[in-house]
Amino acid sequence: MAFLEVKNLTRIYGKKENQLTALDHVSFSVERGEFVAVTGASGSGKSTLLHLLGTMDDAQDGSVKLEGEDVLGMKEKQKAVFRRRRIGFVFQEYNLVPVLNVEENIQIPVRLDGKQMDREYLAKLLKILGLEERKYHLPEELSGGQKQRVAVASAIASERPLIVFDEPTSGLDLFHMRQVAEVVNRITEQGRTAVVVTHDPEFILRCCNFVIHMERGEIQESYSLCEPEGRERLLRFFLNEMG
Repeated sequence: MAFLEVKNLTRIYGKKENQLTALDHVSFSVERGEFVAVTGASGSGKSTLLHLLGTMDDAQDGSVKLEGEDVLGMKEKQKAVFRRRRIGFVFQEYNLVPVLNVEENIQIPVRLDGKQMDREYLAKLLKILGLEERKYHLPEELSGGQKQRVAVASAIASERPLIVFDEPTSGLDLFHMRQVAEVVNRITEQGRTAVVVTHDPEFILRCCNFVIHMERGEIQESYSLCEPEGRERLLRFFLNEMG
């Protein structure tokens, strides 16, 4: 049984002449410990897919199963608990609590489960992500890149087995992208699984072992990066994207 299994996932917005098919019978599976990159042009269905994987949207058809559990079939209260305990998120909007400082924001998912975060691990995350000097700062006192790094730290701070990223290196310079990549790589080293929407080829090559390309709500191709041919296909894709 695959760790994450998506079957015939379909999401349609609007009605009649305003109808838009964001996802059209998408199917794929992910094994435990894999890091999957989802690429494609704006409007190809990438973000819709992430929202469905994270149980934050409903589908007209299909299923999402995490370790055999049908997550889309759950009631709303069940979904909320499932998200908190099983799925970590990093979205472009950061979703930080404005009245909490950096340290407190990072610890939110752990404390929501009634636990205390290991202080040594917290200090290590702050150091790796270059946030040591900012740990007592509020979100409004941070740059966009710093907020992004706090969001990444919060998502991986708990033991949730699936982490979902939406452009985790968006707006970051090369140095900070590589810092984020270093921390993100620890996810799969811990046996956790990740799905990331990204347009950053270096981040993909540093962190991911599988790629899914989407167009118009469908998967156009998918392949492993464990072989040289896969890396060549990835580079060709981005060269074509650049025109």
